[in-house]
Amino acid sequence: MGPALLSGAIFVLLSIGGYALVSALYSSQDELPRRRLQEQEQPVAASGQDEAQADSVPLVTKLLHGTRLYNAMQWELLRAGLLIKPSEMIVIAVAAGIGTYMVGLTLPPSLITRAFSLLLGLASPWIYVQIRKQYRYRLLITQLPEALQLIASSLRSGFSILRAIEVVANEMPAPISQEFRWVLDEVNVGVSMERAFTHMVQRTASPDVKLMVTAIQIQAAVGGDLAEVLETTSAMIRERFQLTAEVAALTAEGRLSAVILGGLPIGLALFIHMLNPEYLRPLTTEPLGVGMMIGAASLMMFGMLIIKNMLNVDV
Repeated sequence: MGPALLSGAIFVLLSIGGYALVSALYSSQDELPRRRLQEQEQPVAASGQDEAQADSVPLVTKLLHGTRLYNAMQWELLRAGLLIKPSEMIVIAVAAGIGTYMVGLTLPPSLITRAFSLLLGLASPWIYVQIRKQYRYRLLITQLPEALQLIASSLRSGFSILRAIEVVANEMPAPISQEFRWVLDEVNVGVSMERAFTHMVQRTASPDVKLMVTAIQIQAAVGGDLAEVLETTSAMIRERFQLTAEVAALTAEGRLSAVILGGLPIGLALFIHMLNPEYLRPLTTEPLGVGMMIGAASLMMFGMLIIKNMLNVDV
């Protein structure tokens, strides 16, 4: 491949990746696609033709569409609130990997530097998705008790459950308003309320949302005062938040120790490599050194997994 062709391919990948990323970051969150699950328990677009026209990389979508990897990536992007398809996310990752690899070429030549640059670029978009998903999740469950109180107050005022959901969708900020707006939109197009709430549980993957939906479904089946049930659920969720905060405070030292123990060897190796690249070269050029690197990485991952399980307290 000639330099001109390689430069052109890199430019196209970076352009598509940048376009998809800008679309995800600057589009209105209220314009998120209605990924209604009518026949399949997976997020889908409204129509295949419209999806193909709106897709920046339809070839990648055709290759991956319907696979478990594609569906899992689509759920992750939906939970992170990003306006991009899995195929576009793959292009962003590839473009980021090429970009960081080219930056690595400007550093002193080393297999470790180039491999680290490439892996950093490939992993950074997925790390961003996970961070954004966790931030959106924490924000959503923080807003949930207030949303339940608002629904309960609307019910006591004489509103129906759909009208109360509409009040939450209109009055509260994102992301809780988005989730209830999706429920309302699905009900308006003919999806049953029970199924619409089930989709909400799948989108959020939150035990608190599942608790709310279970309470609503039980009340719909056996009757009773739904406002009182939601107020009780809201109080239970608030108590759970308080207990979770206490557990997080008690385990803060252990989590900090895990971060330091996991990052210290990597940071020290990078620092030594910057000062004296030849010092660590046998770890990548000699078979014994490569084996030692693999063994050390495996032991570090095993140790981090043990620490994580020790600090993971299910509240």
